[in-house]
Amino acid sequence: MEKSTRTEEIPRQAPSSAVMLCVVGGLSLFWACFFTLLMRNSFLDPSLENLWYHLALRIALLVGFGACAFGVSRLRVDSTARRPPLVLFAGVAAFSLVAALSPLAYLALNAPLPLAFDLAAWALSGAGLGCLFFLWVPVVSNMDKSFTARCMAFSAACGGFVYLIINLLPSYFSITMLVVCPLASLVAQRIVAHDAGLCENAGIPYATSKENAGLSWSFGIIYIGYGIVFGLGAGSITQLSGDVALFGGTAAFILLGSGIALAFMNRFSGRMSQIDVLRMVFPFLVVSLVCMTLFTGVLYALSNLLLLAGYLFLVVVSVAFEVQASRARKASPLFFVGMSQMALSGGMAGGFALGLLASATGTIDFAVLSGIALGLVVLLALFITFAPRRATTDPDEAADTPDTHEQGHWKVRCAAVAHDAGLSARETEVFFLLAKGRGIEHIQNKLCISGHTVKTHTYNIYRKMGINSREELLDAIEAGVPGALQSRYRS
Repeated sequence: MEKSTRTEEIPRQAPSSAVMLCVVGGLSLFWACFFTLLMRNSFLDPSLENLWYHLALRIALLVGFGACAFGVSRLRVDSTARRPPLVLFAGVAAFSLVAALSPLAYLALNAPLPLAFDLAAWALSGAGLGCLFFLWVPVVSNMDKSFTARCMAFSAACGGFVYLIINLLPSYFSITMLVVCPLASLVAQRIVAHDAGLCENAGIPYATSKENAGLSWSFGIIYIGYGIVFGLGAGSITQLSGDVALFGGTAAFILLGSGIALAFMNRFSGRMSQIDVLRMVFPFLVVSLVCMTLFTGVLYALSNLLLLAGYLFLVVVSVAFEVQASRARKASPLFFVGMSQMALSGGMAGGFALGLLASATGTIDFAVLSGIALGLVVLLALFITFAPRRATTDPDEAADTPDTHEQGHWKVRCAAVAHDAGLSARETEVFFLLAKGRGIEHIQNKLCISGHTVKTHTYNIYRKMGINSREELLDAIEAGVPGALQSRYRS
């Protein structure tokens, strides 16, 4: 049944170099602020020495970010509008305001600020950063899926470099950058959004997105579990003294995680499911946590940073998958990304809370917590192995055909024929659906393209294969060669 929320697609084309640069630059400023607040206390009470206080502030930061993700996942952004809800812009402005006023209040009092004030300020900062991030989500969702992954990976890598600059500068320069960076990112977002418009799926209401997405409860459990592990790692880094080596190492491992994510998406996009991605994070986690349990000093710090690289890999790849899944399932990308980030942020807050408990009581050290986290990873591995497939956001479902074994052989034949015929990436997607017997209406809804575009791709597929009908297309797949070559093989 046709849903009233479906709209004509705004064509997704490869962005120009200027647009790509603007998106990467704007998103990198978000990442720089996020890494700075997550890893170091850069603008609130720099004289604090109590580890538990730092951990409490970061719990507030993550709670604010997660609350923003929860609220945004329920937003309906009108796909015909050029301007998202004003509350998101207000959140970004609030972050800059807090970053500017908090140090001034500290200087005026010449004493540490009250705990309640600090917690409120950090929670508001987390919500403000969340608003900035989710302002960018419809923009990257409007791009081709390969460019979505590139923008996320390149921006995170550049954000690590800006993070390094922020932390190496004198405190007043660092504070100024924290005030200016979100506003500059917001300006870049408005420039790109004005040219590109919003993703057409952004206008789908929450109830429809929830129904179409079909996410199960296990989806949240998986991401909360990962978040706890990453939170323990980030909390451990907080106890290390901040110096050039730590800042440089953090930036280097941010680059490592971004690079691995980009290489993975370039090589395996469309060939691996998101459940496979979740499994690929295990080596990061196991190596990091085993070393954190056994070693101290430099090896301990490097293990923490490797955990950070694993976190970044998961976030970048997950967002790329979630954007693609939102197109395939006719759901809002804000819903998909919002739900995963809410679960991940909630889990990280829980990980920081465990570190806070250990620090405040003095009964458990971080080595023991690392061992607990390693046990959690083992449980996650078992859970993911037996989790329902729709716990993740894979855009293509295994249920498309009842016989998975036959489907595998059929896909191999289709892939070979498409390659031999020289079909483009988009033509290959249409070709696979034609091979399943799908009609024009189904294909245009599945790929979020117009019926005219489907007919154009179908014409090009027939022309390149040298065939004239759907029956000849199926014959070509069964033969394993394009239709124009079949007569040669039969003669």
